[in-house]
Amino acid sequence: GTTWVQMVKAVLLIIGALLLTFLVLLKFNFNISDLLGKAAENSGKGSPFLEPGLKYGATSTTKLDFISLGMALVLGTAGLPHILIRFYTVPTAKTARKSVNWAIGLIGAFYLMTLALGFGAAALIKPDEIIASNKAGNTAAPLLALHLGGVDSSWGAILLATISAVAFATILAVVAGLTLASSSSFAHDIYANVIKRGQATEKQEMRAARYATVGIGAVSILLGALARDLNVAGLVALAFAVAASANLPTILYSLFWKKFTTQGALWSIYGGLVTAVGLVLFSPVVSGKPTSMFPDVDFHWFPLENPGLISIPVGFLLGWLGTLLSKEEPDAGKYAELEVRSLTGTGAH
Repeated sequence: GTTWVQMVKAVLLIIGALLLTFLVLLKFNFNISDLLGKAAENSGKGSPFLEPGLKYGATSTTKLDFISLGMALVLGTAGLPHILIRFYTVPTAKTARKSVNWAIGLIGAFYLMTLALGFGAAALIKPDEIIASNKAGNTAAPLLALHLGGVDSSWGAILLATISAVAFATILAVVAGLTLASSSSFAHDIYANVIKRGQATEKQEMRAARYATVGIGAVSILLGALARDLNVAGLVALAFAVAASANLPTILYSLFWKKFTTQGALWSIYGGLVTAVGLVLFSPVVSGKPTSMFPDVDFHWFPLENPGLISIPVGFLLGWLGTLLSKEEPDAGKYAELEVRSLTGTGAH
């Protein structure tokens, strides 16, 4: 069911982005220069709006933050659990590889379209209007749809409603995927194998998964309420940083290092996770700035908004160190089997 939600969402999202991109370009007669010029003029920043460094080039700290953000976005994609779990929905390894190629193409095309949408919003909507709607700027895309259709027209209202519905479907799909991945991991890995030591029945695992779903949903709603005024793009970057710090080192070590052990995996996962989350808690994202989650207090000491620059190397380092200090003998046979499966797809279903 989650897979079907993801599929419908993907189709709607691509169609919605294509429609808005076409309308933005049509508005400027498909003249990219006019679009960029109007965006710079309307932004209130002038020509620096189109130059690198307006946000991340002012100081050495912001430059480091840009590097950290880039590392998190590039490396984190490979470690997102709700993306990885999609590979369980394909019948063969060959199909999985084909699916990845399609996904890379579609995601790349969508990101290119967001450039037109971003500059279109900057060109057609005053910054004050976006901030008045949501001070974190999260409603720029729906407002762009409204302006493209006409602010006081029926077409504007219809386009706004359509894009809002697509956004809701996207949120639903991501939340469903994350909830499924987290609750099933808790039920199988923690409840069945740690708490019950492998003695849990299928019925008990299902019950644990249902309880975990409720608990994870409640915590997520609470955190969402606290973060309602934060920019969604920044929150996504933090999620990517956690995935790159906790999951990616274990995945790469498992695939390419035959001496990697269970202790190394645990050190990598928990160490990367604790480091990433800990740095975020003491970063400007949570306190110390008007745009922070708690703007009225200041207990931050970590200067970067994204922890990837520190937490990703820590995850790799702890995975290596945990393996070296492990008393467990690596299983050469299992590694050889994994290597054959990962390279050829033989035996993977």
